[in-house]
Amino acid sequence: MSPTTLYDPEVIHSTPAIGRVERRPLRPVRPRKPFKSAKFLAALLVVPSVLVILTLMAVCAEVALGLVGLGDDEYIKVDPILGITHLENKWVDFRHEGFSRAKISSAGLRDIEHQLAKPTGVKRVAFIGDSKTQALQVNIEDTFARLVEDNLNGQSGKKIDKTAPVDSTAAAPKKFETINFGMSSYGLVQYYVQFLSRVRQYSPDVTVVVYHIFDSTENLPKFGTLTMPAPTISLNNRDELAIDYNFLDGWLETEGARFMIASEWLRRNCHLFQAMSADDFMLRTSSKWYQNIFGKLFAPFSGFYESAMRNVSLNQLGDYQAARKSIYDETRSLDKQVSHENIWTSTVIGRKAGSNATQGADAGDSYKMLHDAASAEVNLAGRIFRMLNRACNKAGSKLVIVTLPAPDNMVFYFREIESLKKLGKKEGITVIDANAAFPSLAPMQASPLYYRSHFSPAGHRKLASIITEGLRPLLK
Repeated sequence: MSPTTLYDPEVIHSTPAIGRVERRPLRPVRPRKPFKSAKFLAALLVVPSVLVILTLMAVCAEVALGLVGLGDDEYIKVDPILGITHLENKWVDFRHEGFSRAKISSAGLRDIEHQLAKPTGVKRVAFIGDSKTQALQVNIEDTFARLVEDNLNGQSGKKIDKTAPVDSTAAAPKKFETINFGMSSYGLVQYYVQFLSRVRQYSPDVTVVVYHIFDSTENLPKFGTLTMPAPTISLNNRDELAIDYNFLDGWLETEGARFMIASEWLRRNCHLFQAMSADDFMLRTSSKWYQNIFGKLFAPFSGFYESAMRNVSLNQLGDYQAARKSIYDETRSLDKQVSHENIWTSTVIGRKAGSNATQGADAGDSYKMLHDAASAEVNLAGRIFRMLNRACNKAGSKLVIVTLPAPDNMVFYFREIESLKKLGKKEGITVIDANAAFPSLAPMQASPLYYRSHFSPAGHRKLASIITEGLRPLLK
């Protein structure tokens, strides 16, 4: 009988019994285990789902921030000539002091659009200065630079289109045009370099340096400080002056500078990135708790971040060495053409050697140290102003210095203003003393002309009126 008939019901009883020796127990049927790769496949489906959800959330947040006008905080880019400049064609919201929303021009100015060639029959006034000239705290049409143009053209108080570019073919062309080159954190050396590299291309008839307290203290490099990157001045043992880029180049090698370069596209275009960056900066500068948490979370990725930043190429900044050399050579030439005479005239006599060390004497010596430091800084500032004045004259532009107001305890600044006035008389530089024309202000005193340290719209109107009257005789 074939073994296949053992399970046939018709022959089962005729099959011989199997002996005990040959009988094997039946094994229980175990449930079949699921295929191990099924979990892996499920995970593969979850990961893209999560990524899609996160992407949709990010897109929704980006659109929402754009619709409500948030996340346009970034406005700075790395500049190998000046240290930093504006991001061109960038909308900027400013809320830290006052409020404004405005678009940086295509030339990187916080101003309306200006064509490079000066329109026929128009006299141009260029304003160079720091954050008080930049004036992020107010809208562009409320800045003193725009108001001066209105005043000179007899349009004060009229509502005109401030976003339209200058058009020399208009039915009623302007006779005067003002251009605002102001940038936050700039100092006197940057004003000088900015004129050589950017401002004189616009052929201004008058160049106005809007000068403020501490502008003369930023001329020399200060390594190890938190000052913003900038070109500085160096003097050799023969008293020869030159533009020095060592401080700026050192900053360009840092992770912070490389990150600014690498993230420029995001800082230009991504509202979400800008909002998160602004919050991160605020928290890291104000919250120790956040600093600790951020440090712990970021620690595992620090090595990768450092490696990535080292690989960011400075070639993205373009070929800037030729422009630097041109500025360096011109500065050496101008310095040889101008006087190096000191402009600070006041003196302080220190304590004589061997005299009793009293508290009053020690205080007098401390005052003399501050006085001598201010004297050296202002004398160097006078030398830079002489070079700038010579460069302006060669470019067919008249140099004007506007000294901004300061609290009435800034004794050295007031002496600096007097020194600049004496310099102006010797060198033919017009000095408009806005400090004397502004109401006296005690330290920390509230004033409707200021928000905190920057001008309110009322302050800009006041300053514009002062500057307008000072410029009229020069523009006849």
